[in-house]
Amino acid sequence: MKLLIIYHSGLADDAKSIFREYVKQGIDLTVIVPVKNGSLVYSHSHDEKAFKYIPLELKLGFNIFQLFDAIKKVNPDIIHVIDEFTGFTLFQTIVCRNILYEKKVQVFSLAFQSLPLTPSFIFRSLWAFLKRVAYKLFVPCMVFYHKNNVAGVIGGNQEALQILKNLGVKIPMKLVFWGVNLDLFFPKDRMACREKFGMPQNVKLIGYFGKIIKEKGLENLVRAVSQLPEYHLLLVGHGNYKEELQAIIESLKIQDRVHWHGSVKLEELADYYNCLDVYVLPTYTTPIVKEQYGRVLVEAMACKIPIVGSTCGAIAEVLEGYPVHLIFDEYSLSDLIDKIKKIGTLRLPENFDAPAFLYKFSVKNFVTENIKFYQEISHGS
Repeated sequence: MKLLIIYHSGLADDAKSIFREYVKQGIDLTVIVPVKNGSLVYSHSHDEKAFKYIPLELKLGFNIFQLFDAIKKVNPDIIHVIDEFTGFTLFQTIVCRNILYEKKVQVFSLAFQSLPLTPSFIFRSLWAFLKRVAYKLFVPCMVFYHKNNVAGVIGGNQEALQILKNLGVKIPMKLVFWGVNLDLFFPKDRMACREKFGMPQNVKLIGYFGKIIKEKGLENLVRAVSQLPEYHLLLVGHGNYKEELQAIIESLKIQDRVHWHGSVKLEELADYYNCLDVYVLPTYTTPIVKEQYGRVLVEAMACKIPIVGSTCGAIAEVLEGYPVHLIFDEYSLSDLIDKIKKIGTLRLPENFDAPAFLYKFSVKNFVTENIKFYQEISHGS
């Protein structure tokens, strides 16, 4: 099978582990990526023997002429666009595919968005407002066009797939959790990990790793810590909410119990998880933010860390079946405090088969199920 993947974040390390697995399973793979996406800029150092990158210019979308030429050059059997069903990249890809091959080459899409596809008018600038207006006008047209041109949708959570169904999309859909490289995450000695980072040895430690933004519910988390004197808090990440959150921490007079770490090497992340007594993901739902997956949950589970998660989005779906987790009302500080207190009473059963449970979140499972889906749709057409 000659597979073409088109992915804005295809230069990231987690994406590369997925691409390598495709090749390992016998797929002839080419990946289209942007020349530049955020801090990631394509260079020949990204090239690998196992698969081929094609970097293209990206602004509002890929350069359509470059995209057309790249698809024609690859001449794929299957195209998988790692983008939402209403994504502009998917639209561009279908237009190119239809000109080149009509519908003979099947196009697959992704669905992660767990918020309504036509969100409310919340904006911070005139440019954001104009984009939102254009989006609201364009989405119904793209939904109509895509549902007649996309062969199948692979969803990262049930809610994302249900949203498409509610819009009248009746093409084949399949739930497959995004693949996490579980080789990087496993239990380690807690005291040794704390010593490595200079963390206190004789305290209970809560952790949050990810974007430091308001919608992640971090104010509630630090307020919970302020009422749990036996706990310290480890925050790992960057974001525009850091200064405001630091001011809240200082007003609560708990700065001596909060430990900040910024950039973390991927290969060291498991050591941070293994410092913890409990991992907390306190995200709350807003018109523009809702948890679509929570890869940190999988990473924490792989390290066998107890987890407290909010009711936001897909958190409960991802944690279902993990014996040492509790879910709290995303807007309730008291419920968060209560669940943190109770999580310490839970223990992993001796017969809990962690590798079997985690397999559904693995890179291998993600790729295997995707390939099965391509083949099922191709053979059924």
